[in-house]
Formats: sequence, C-alpha cells, structure tokens
Amino acid sequence: MHAAVFVDFENLFLSLKNREELTGQRIRDLCLGILEHLKERLQVDKAPMVLGRSYAAFDTYPGMEVAHDLALMGFDPQYVLTGHAGKNSADVQLACDVCRVLYRRPDIDAIVIVSGDRDFIPIARQVLEENRELRVVAIPDSTSGDLRMRVGAERFWNALELIDRDGRDKRLREVERLPSAGAGPEALAGAPAAAPVPAAGGNGNGNGGSNGHGVAETTSSNGKGAAAERPRAAIVGHIPVTWRTGEAPAQDAALEERLLQVVELILRAQVRHGSAEVWLSPFLKGPMSQHFSGLVHPERRALVNELRHRNVIRIEERENQYADHPYSVIVLDQAHPLAVVAVERSKKREEVK
Repeated sequence: MHAAVFVDFENLFLSLKNREELTGQRIRDLCLGILEHLKERLQVDKAPMVLGRSYAAFDTYPGMEVAHDLALMGFDPQYVLTGHAGKNSADVQLACDVCRVLYRRPDIDAIVIVSGDRDFIPIARQVLEENRELRVVAIPDSTSGDLRMRVGAERFWNALELIDRDGRDKRLREVERLPSAGAGPEALAGAPAAAPVPAAGGNGNGNGGSNGHGVAETTSSNGKGAAAERPRAAIVGHIPVTWRTGEAPAQDAALEERLLQVVELILRAQVRHGSAEVWLSPFLKGPMSQHFSGLVHPERRALVNELRHRNVIRIEERENQYADHPYSVIVLDQAHPLAVVAVERSKKREEVK
C-alpha cells in the first residue's frame, strides 16, 4: 500500500502556536518534527509516502522559513495566493490535488490530510467513496467536530502524539532554566556586546538585514572593521535542541572532526564580516551547504544541534522590529574547549599560508 500526504502547513502551525504546554518552543520545528514522525508511522504501517505536498503562502512567515525543509522531506511546497482579508486558497488547491490523485494515480491506496479544517469534509467523503484509505492528522481541540465525525475516530490521528514527548519534556525543562524575554543584564551575562539589528527590506526568510553571507552586521568583539555599535535586539527566546546526530557516538572521530569544521566556519564568518554573531538560516543554506555538500540538510542541522547540546554554541531568537516574527543568531562560546581547539587550528592554517 502507498500513501499520498497533503499538508495544510499554516493550519498545523496555527493549531500549535498558542498552546501553553509548547511555550518557549520553536513551533515551526515542532511542525517539521510531526511530519517526520508521520512519515515514520506510515512506513511502520506499511503504507510509505510516495507523494507529498505542502500548502502555505511561502512568501510570508512561517511558510518562507520552512519551504526548504519541506522540499527536502518530500512535502513539495505548493504556493498559494493570499487574499486581502488574509484568507488563502490552500483548502481549494489541496482539494483539487487530492481529486487529481484519486482519478489519476490508481497506485496510491491511502490519502492522508494534515489539517483539522471543516472545509475538508467534502474531499474526505470523496476519498471514502472512491474506496481509498483515509487518515486525517490534526490537533483534536483545533479540529472540526463535524470533520472528525465524518471520517470516524479510527481514521483520525492525533498530531500531538507524533511529537517526541520525552524530548519535548526535556526541552521544556531546558527552556525553564534559560533567561526569559527581556531579561536584565545579569541574566544575559556572557552574551556578546553587540547584536544584529535587522535592516528594512530584508531577504524575506526571517533574517532581514543579513548581508547574504549568514552574518549579522554588528560590531565585532575587537571593534575593528565593523559598523558602529548598535543596541542589542531584545532576546525573545532560546531555541532548544530539536534533534541530534544520534547515530554517531560522542567519541566518534569523524563526528568530532565535522564539529570542529562547523566551529571553524563560524569563526571565519565572524572574522570575514566583522560580526560577533552569525545568522542561523543563511549560515545553514550558505557556508554549511557549500562546505558539507556531501551531507543532506537534516544531517547539517544535526551538527549544529550537537554543538548546541554540548554548549559550544547557543541559538537565540531576537525581536524583529521590521516584521512580526523573530530572527535567529548563533552565539559561540569562545572559551569552550572545542572552540579553543578550532581557533588554534585556524591560526596554524593561516601560518602555513
């Protein structure tokens, strides 16, 4: 049996956004985690995903932040138009694509719809009438009761059960130990003196003001060759570890070498652009993608998360005065032993040159 999965991403995102138990977590990463676990569950149920589509306004937040990840996961982004009232056409486009699969892809036995919107009742009925398996994946208390009744309890999957609860509880404890938004200077001791302030007309990926090299334009720690010092943007959150390398033990030599290389990339970005902090998203898509071209995107992110788990770096979300969503920066602990080794190795390479 093969499955086709259709994801109303904004519906999933908004269903999670205001839940108290998820406070302090990065909702778009939780959404991606849910979709990854959904694929795993389908695989276990012997109904692997052979077609995936995701629907959102990918030129605005949160769509613009996840399009790259969704594409690599197999949920091909489908751009939808947004009207003046903020309503987009995701429901209509998703329904059209489901019908196309029903009538043109006899090899697909199961349709999975990730959304709890009542508008999907007609398409759910159509799937069942065509004698295909149906699954609706959504948050129970954000799902239309009429939709749940129409598809039946046995066809409804609770999206919250697709979150790694053990990992989530651990991350929540980590968040509770970190300084809250707007914390005073004492709580933020050890943070760099300068922080990025996004410029208007950013690059549209939540990193407005980036210079295109994955670095925020700020004063460097030595004050040389950088822009004049500007006030730090307010910290609105610390991003906890979302996933790690897992399959590689901490003492693995290949892993240690890769981690050193990541730190060296961060150091080069700081030196080259006179910046104390590195923009996360452009860093992953630029220097990391180019240097680790043999790795897939989740593996590159896993390296960053491993450094975060070891406290070599931390990732902070900063208030964005030009948009209603924050941006993220990498903050390196220069005193960490791994960072010290990377600095020494970089110096030796420079001497050889």
